[in-house]
Amino acid sequence: MKLLVSVRNLAEALVAAEAGVALIDLKEPNHGALGAVPLDVVRRVVDALRHRHPQARISATIGDHASGAWAAISRRVQDTAATGVDWVKVGIDRSSGSLTEAVHLIDALGHCAAPVVPVFLADRGLAPALWQAAARQRLAAWMLDTAHKQRGSLLDQWQDDELAAFIARANAAGALAGLAGSLRLADLPRLHALAPQVIGFRGAVCTGNRRGALDPLRLRQLRDAQCTAAAPALRRSSLAA
Repeated sequence: MKLLVSVRNLAEALVAAEAGVALIDLKEPNHGALGAVPLDVVRRVVDALRHRHPQARISATIGDHASGAWAAISRRVQDTAATGVDWVKVGIDRSSGSLTEAVHLIDALGHCAAPVVPVFLADRGLAPALWQAAARQRLAAWMLDTAHKQRGSLLDQWQDDELAAFIARANAAGALAGLAGSLRLADLPRLHALAPQVIGFRGAVCTGNRRGALDPLRLRQLRDAQCTAAAPALRRSSLAA
């Protein structure tokens, strides 16, 4: 299970990479759940991490777009991919258009050349047609996140059986499964029991809230807590082997 931490600039990206975070996610929290970081900043982060922390993997969001705005989404996906990130994250928001438009968006993303990861928003509903569309495409990963951070953690809003079903569907389609959305350190034991491949954090490792600065101490605490929560699973795996 890999740790993803969202950062807004090069300074935060270096703090996260130096703490051993596996997945560095570029996102501007002042611009919504999936706010985009300026492309010139994305390029600087990619260049610096490739040189100083080549083991880190990098993702970037494209901002909030209506599901039917394919021309704008396509341009931003291609421009973001051109920065050299490993993944381009695109929100699938059925509240910003019809369900048909959201399905068409997933189908179109599956046929573009960029390494796209769809981000489903749990608090806006995940209709079967959406994950069925994602399953038809050869996508590297699926993420489940929340749009309204003030409503609490993803784990407060979805039951474990629902989350397990999401993970199973992604994995059955050959995709990694990621969970995010106001996750807290206290959620780590449940997350390890669910065993997604990626867990994403922002607010829990910031000063104040997700709009504050990344806090190196809180980040270290998260890394330590992750190791502690992972230990029982590692022991079980060792015994089984």
